[in-house]
Amino acid sequence: MRYPFSSYPIGWFAIGLEDEIKRSEVTTVTAFGEELIAFRDEAGAPQVLAAHCPHLGAHLGHGGTVVGDCVRCPFHGISFNGRGDARLPDGSPGQKTLKTRAWHARDVDGAVMIWFHPDGGEPAYEPVRYFDLRGEDGWTPMQWHTWRGLKAHPQETSENSVDLLHFSAVHGYEDVAIVDDLKASGPVEAADARVAEGPVLRIAYQMTRKLDSVGMPGQSAKSVFRVRVHGLGHSVVEVTTPMFNTEFRTYVLCTPINEHEVILRGGGTMKELPNAQMNEMIGGLFFKGFVDDVEQDFAIWENKAYMERPALIAGDGPVGAYRKWCRQFYA
Repeated sequence: MRYPFSSYPIGWFAIGLEDEIKRSEVTTVTAFGEELIAFRDEAGAPQVLAAHCPHLGAHLGHGGTVVGDCVRCPFHGISFNGRGDARLPDGSPGQKTLKTRAWHARDVDGAVMIWFHPDGGEPAYEPVRYFDLRGEDGWTPMQWHTWRGLKAHPQETSENSVDLLHFSAVHGYEDVAIVDDLKASGPVEAADARVAEGPVLRIAYQMTRKLDSVGMPGQSAKSVFRVRVHGLGHSVVEVTTPMFNTEFRTYVLCTPINEHEVILRGGGTMKELPNAQMNEMIGGLFFKGFVDDVEQDFAIWENKAYMERPALIAGDGPVGAYRKWCRQFYA
């Protein structure tokens, strides 16, 4: 094993973008080492089930059809609703042995997320929707970029959020300094499902970056990064840059595909400026910079070894505290 912990942590993880899971269409996705199928019910809510019919094993994503709030098996016409309950072709309820596995699914800020627990445990908290927290109006449309087949782990990708030294060495930032010290809540088992945030790790820091790459040679801009890590599959960073009077929000959603690979989704939105053309130009530049920054980490993630007892040095950031917080996400 590359890591001394499970490849599949407990928590909310993205299985697709909202526009990838369509009404009246069955979509096959892979996560946590198995195939799943996703569709939307008549109210438009995402539903996620095990891919294979428990009757005689037909794949619901190959010929299955959405009928009302159910997906109909192409082999014998048995239908399954979003809770996994079966209905026979004659309309009568199926026996309990026909029930299939259903996953808790939510639309969250442009992505579809499901709750994973290796023992089938119920959600301990709800995923945070930042458009609800900050208001939906006044933000530019979400931009997304997806990277598939990355050899990494959600704990490792999220660890970059607290690894302050790498911002200079890998990404070229200067004057990195903590603004708000790390705060972490949990554990997941004790989280109240009525509390929106659940287990969350918070930290904020400021950094300076040269602006040569955006046509402003010799100038630099200071930004404040407010990081929120909601479990190991859902990280959100809110970035303010006073020099340009801009506010950005980025998402990093990391989902295990199998024991060795993850799919990474990066999202971004910007608080709207008065000028629509400036929104498009500045928002585009910022999102491109965000994508470039994420990709700079790939070669390191894919080839690094996990040091269970790292020889930490001054300036690393609260890596040890982060790892202690992560323990709650493993059964």
